[in-house]
Amino acid sequence: MDVPSRSVDEIPFTVPFRKAIEIDGQAQFHPLKYIKGLAAAFVEKGGKIRTEARVVEHEAKEQYIQIACANATYRGKNLVWATHIPPGMNRFSALTAPYRSYALAAKLATSPAQMAQAADLYDLYHYFRYHQAEDGYYLIVGGFDHKTGHEDDTEKPFDDLVNYATENFTFTEIVSKWSSQFYVPVDGLPYIGKMPGEENIFVATGYNGNGMTWGTLAGSILADVILGKENELGDIVSPDRIEVTASAKEFVKENADAVFHLIRDQFTADNKSVLEELLPGEGKVINYNSQRVAAYKTEKGNLELVSAVCPHMGCIVNFNNSEKTWDCPCHGSRFKTCGELITGPSLTGLKEI
Repeated sequence: MDVPSRSVDEIPFTVPFRKAIEIDGQAQFHPLKYIKGLAAAFVEKGGKIRTEARVVEHEAKEQYIQIACANATYRGKNLVWATHIPPGMNRFSALTAPYRSYALAAKLATSPAQMAQAADLYDLYHYFRYHQAEDGYYLIVGGFDHKTGHEDDTEKPFDDLVNYATENFTFTEIVSKWSSQFYVPVDGLPYIGKMPGEENIFVATGYNGNGMTWGTLAGSILADVILGKENELGDIVSPDRIEVTASAKEFVKENADAVFHLIRDQFTADNKSVLEELLPGEGKVINYNSQRVAAYKTEKGNLELVSAVCPHMGCIVNFNNSEKTWDCPCHGSRFKTCGELITGPSLTGLKEI
């Protein structure tokens, strides 16, 4: 790929290693400042941004694309799904797998010898980098990924991460912890370009945790595709590229996993008597009047009962105890404990009981 790199015996981190590859010409930037700058430039050029406007449906008309939000309808010549995954039923639910990754930020007592970032090749792998803020320097450590909705105790990855950071780095205190979601494509490359079977609908998904890189490239690629221009990466990341078929083994593996949960979880749930045993902050999927019910007890002791069936494709959600959410183990939709939709591909929330 003609990427300038070399083998090195020293790295600016205290983790044990044998050999490392250093890549030249890297840059570090603040993602929020970056996206705010892009938004400002877009508005300056005449663009309009609507927030708090979740799309609930779309329709391809003869001359335009129409999308419907809760309180408004919009029309445009082209529609770009620049989301984690396109909402609703489409091929990308089968061609990507949802994962969650965990990270923490720790305050450093002094500035690092070199601003850098790195990742190892362990399974489970870790990644780490330094960050400079107005009040000093920080270490960001991440890893312990797992498929969304597949970890029974989502506090454990945080605990494992804290232990790993404590064993391998020196810092004064951990100031924050968080997790985020990303989608893994079957052949390792994202899907950026025209939506298969559509004329004026485009997509950018499957960034595999590298959203700042691929998201930026997607803007350039999609602009060229929409304008009918050639792009040297266009065919490589095209959503209907032939190479997807070469990854059939991974495709079958990921989708067999989703089908397993779709079938198994229909027949596994606790009895409604578990409701009496729920502690504040706990959630369980129970059987109640021949229904799968997602039950959560609030910190005040109130019960929130919603359907445990994900509206997207009928999988049974699992409770995420670290973030207090209901997560779909099949395609990654996530919901608040009250059933409200957090992120798709589902277009609607969990039904109230």
